[in-house]
Amino acid sequence: MSSFLTDEIKTAIAPRGRTLLITIGNPLRADDGLGPFVGEQVIFKVPERRVINAYTTPENIAQTAIDFKPDKIIILDAARFGGRPGELKIIPLDLISRQTVISTHSFPLSVTFSVVREDTGAELVALGVEPASMEFEEGLTPEVKESALRLIEYFNSID
Repeated sequence: MSSFLTDEIKTAIAPRGRTLLITIGNPLRADDGLGPFVGEQVIFKVPERRVINAYTTPENIAQTAIDFKPDKIIILDAARFGGRPGELKIIPLDLISRQTVISTHSFPLSVTFSVVREDTGAELVALGVEPASMEFEEGLTPEVKESALRLIEYFNSID
């Protein structure tokens, strides 16, 4: 797992205080289903960490996220950034604001998460996984599924 999770990524996604993992995606669009696949299988060991599976409507979970009062929010989604399928990358928040990288969702993620961050003061980290396919089909491609399983293993191993 050490070559999979670089030091930069490990540092960025390490929990801090009350940590919220928000997974985003559409399970009916191949690798865009990465977020829900991970979100359904991560089980944190302490109540200070929580997963919210937002699927394709992250705007619908904004109040739940605010009510949790997180210190840190990690957003996980498929993101086209020109990497190898399954590759992880921390997506700079300014790219989310311009909507040039993350996801296929109709409502701008920047709007939803700027409200959540403003109301909570939480640190916000966006983790993208390069998709191989975003076609209308169920199931992850092998490369993305391997990354998803390793992320699940990582998050489930956190004490």
